Amino acid sequence: MASALTGVMTEVIGKLMSLLGEEYTKLTGVQREVNFMKDELSSMNALLQRLAEVDHDLDLQTKEWRRQVLEMSYDIEDCIDDFIHRIGHNGMDDSAGLVHRVVEQLKALRARHQIGSQLQELKARVEDANKRRMRYKLDERAFKSSTTAAIDPRLPSLYAEPDVLVGIDQPRDELVKLLMDGEGASVQQLKVISIVGPGGLGKTTLANEVYRRLEGQFQCRAFVSLSQQPDVKKILRNILTQVSQQEYFNMEMWDEESFINAIREFLKNKRYFVVIDDIWSTQAWKTIKCALYVNNCGSRIMTTTRIVSIAKACCSPHHDHVYEIMPLSTDNSKNLFFKRTFGSKDICPPQLEEVSNEILQKCHGSPLAIVTLATLLANKASSKEEWVRVYSSIGSTLQKDPDVEEMRRILSLSYDDLPHHLKTCLLYLSIFPEDYEIERDQLVKRWIAEGFINMEGGQDLEEIGEKIFNDLINRSMIQPMKINCDGRVASCRVHDMILDLLISKSVEENFASFICGKNKDLLLQDASSFKVSSSSGT
Repeated sequence: MASALTGVMTEVIGKLMSLLGEEYTKLTGVQREVNFMKDELSSMNALLQRLAEVDHDLDLQTKEWRRQVLEMSYDIEDCIDDFIHRIGHNGMDDSAGLVHRVVEQLKALRARHQIGSQLQELKARVEDANKRRMRYKLDERAFKSSTTAAIDPRLPSLYAEPDVLVGIDQPRDELVKLLMDGEGASVQQLKVISIVGPGGLGKTTLANEVYRRLEGQFQCRAFVSLSQQPDVKKILRNILTQVSQQEYFNMEMWDEESFINAIREFLKNKRYFVVIDDIWSTQAWKTIKCALYVNNCGSRIMTTTRIVSIAKACCSPHHDHVYEIMPLSTDNSKNLFFKRTFGSKDICPPQLEEVSNEILQKCHGSPLAIVTLATLLANKASSKEEWVRVYSSIGSTLQKDPDVEEMRRILSLSYDDLPHHLKTCLLYLSIFPEDYEIERDQLVKRWIAEGFINMEGGQDLEEIGEKIFNDLINRSMIQPMKINCDGRVASCRVHDMILDLLISKSVEENFASFICGKNKDLLLQDASSFKVSSSSGT
């Protein structure tokens, strides 16, 4: 994970580089110490970014080293800020009295001595952290973890039985209509439909249901799921094998171009239906798209993604459509919850009706959240006290339950895909209460005040902040609430399940502390800088 750490580290390195250009470094020993720390921290930051990509596979020793580096980074930043404040504000007016000037000079000498001692201590800590990095062989662990294939937590979505699905009929029928309707020659033209929505809303399940409904109407078909770092050659091979229903000679030796040419040749005169599930980058789509021959045989392509800009990139401007998947209605949420908990949508003990409604309000129509909590509660006693306890513990003790952990793994995919600066800005939202309406302009100002936003090519900081805000909406990490007359999003909220994920990661990264597991009780220990020690967990 390490998003908060890489963000803090980048800021500290920037301050060290800025410090090197100031007159402060003319003080004895300061430039040497600052240069050393800048070089060492830059090296550590490169490792931290690699560790962030394989966070789920890290062992406790590596995570402890990372936590200590975070604390060290905060201390270095505090030292720099204190240094600049104390040394940079000791200039004297020529009109100041002799006694006043002597006192100020003595204060400055004392401050320089203290800063020098602090720099020596911090340098020793940096050296020690780097020695432990070498001793624990953390660089090797980062590379080994990145080569380990994890089980895709979305696989059950592909094999869900139709009789356990709820609320899927309407969106399935709408997509079938979008794919198959048309008049005259337009029916024969290639059409692309892209399903977009946040993690947990059932995009894969919906796409699979549409695929099941329509596959018999096409000469050949394929359904492939991508990952955040897809092996494109493997995906292309999978498509070729599915559409052709055969293995080709010596395929292990083929390159991407060979697979693309073979797929194009096979699909050229055929009516095909291909589903590309869970696209994370436009580059992966562009490569796969090359293999999908544009013919006039009535072929169809369907994609799914969590990112709006990618959904639009998948669809050409003329015949195609972006389909935004919506949360389940209140009735469908209840039906799914009761069916998974009690075995029937029509059964719910009277004493559990009120707490069931409260639990469903936290799910906001997310099938993933509903199924996860229903699975958990199905194994609990049907007492109101037990259910209230579970409801109260959502976001805290629930994280120890395997089903909830699986849900978080799925939601974490979107978080893990964020660039480091977006992760830090998103983690900051963990300080807001549940269902809180967050004003865009106020949030951007907070990000700037915390130092989370850096200048880019002379752009205004507030413009960069608004771009980050819009990017988080584009990636379905936050939900728009108010829209201005000019079409700009004025405020947002964070889905409760995403908020629970952010709180968990904030505590793990030592980004914030929470009392009683609730972010409304956040302790801000320093109003000028968001550096909150983790004195209590969720």
